[in-house]
Amino acid sequence: MCALPRPLDFEPFLEEARVFLGRFHDPPRHPKEGIPGGAFASRPDGPCDLYGAADAAYALWVLGDLDACTMPDGRRRWAARIQSYQNGESGWFDRGLLPGHGAPHATAFATGALVLLGSRPLHPLRYAEGLFGDRARVDAWLDGFRWSQVWTGSHAAGAAAAVLDAPQGLELPEAWADTVLAALGERLDPRTGFWKRALHDRVLRRPTTLDLGGAAHFWWLFDRCGRPIPRPEQAADGILALQRRSGLWGSRLFGGAFPQGIDFDALHGLRVAWRDASGGFRRARRERLARALERYTGTAHAMLTARGAVARLFRAPHKLVGTLNALAELDALAQAVFGHRCTAMRRPLRSALTRVSWQ
Repeated sequence: MCALPRPLDFEPFLEEARVFLGRFHDPPRHPKEGIPGGAFASRPDGPCDLYGAADAAYALWVLGDLDACTMPDGRRRWAARIQSYQNGESGWFDRGLLPGHGAPHATAFATGALVLLGSRPLHPLRYAEGLFGDRARVDAWLDGFRWSQVWTGSHAAGAAAAVLDAPQGLELPEAWADTVLAALGERLDPRTGFWKRALHDRVLRRPTTLDLGGAAHFWWLFDRCGRPIPRPEQAADGILALQRRSGLWGSRLFGGAFPQGIDFDALHGLRVAWRDASGGFRRARRERLARALERYTGTAHAMLTARGAVARLFRAPHKLVGTLNALAELDALAQAVFGHRCTAMRRPLRSALTRVSWQ
């Protein structure tokens, strides 16, 4: 039976991550000093904004620090700061957006952060009634996705993820989420387990990194609803084939050649695909999976724990959230398959997708 090597110590990275995150608070402060109300920016020397507050909530929750560095009143004020970016009529969080991240992504991310803070949006997500009221509207919503660039086009799925986390006050059919998942399943490429609906996919038949980044947003919905992802064995093979020689899934063209969000997409996808695959498939791929996790762990450790690595690699907290979640998913997958984690930490990281529907 194949096994993973001894876990590697990531504590130096985690401490640098905490210091880095504290620099985006106004005024700068280390989380261990206490965070009074979520006054974070999303870029260096920028004003406090929606993504700054949400990124910090995610990062501190994944680290297991959120409750320790806040008081109940501080978490309420933090939530109120995020709630202030919501449009009260439509329910969208449509102010304070990051470049490349539209209202559906912001709405799902803000809603997830509110849930992690023990809260929820101030107003019902009314837009959902026009999108998910019946199958015809769901089909129209999906057909409107920018399938030509599925990684960013699939950000539109955040509209559904937010409602999974905050369904209060909405008039929707009881099985609206089942309708969404069924419609997504019908649009899947059954040969690959990915959503390949662009014109160029007639030539690029194998999954690409762009396909992985897009599929992840859909897999999150299936996982949150407790449903198996479609074609899990094809999906797992596709993810494994996309791992680069470096051990990473990303590159300079795809988010950056360092551990970050696309690795999170891959590792979470592997975790749920492995869970949903047959026993025969898992036995046949166990050794390959062990090699993939060993390679990723070694590269991530070398890159992230070098002195000053966080300041060199990261420019803003949003990518840091993806890296933290990637390490959490790495350990969750390794624990489920091999019985022990790949990282050595005083306190294991928690993937945000074990609590909310979006990252």
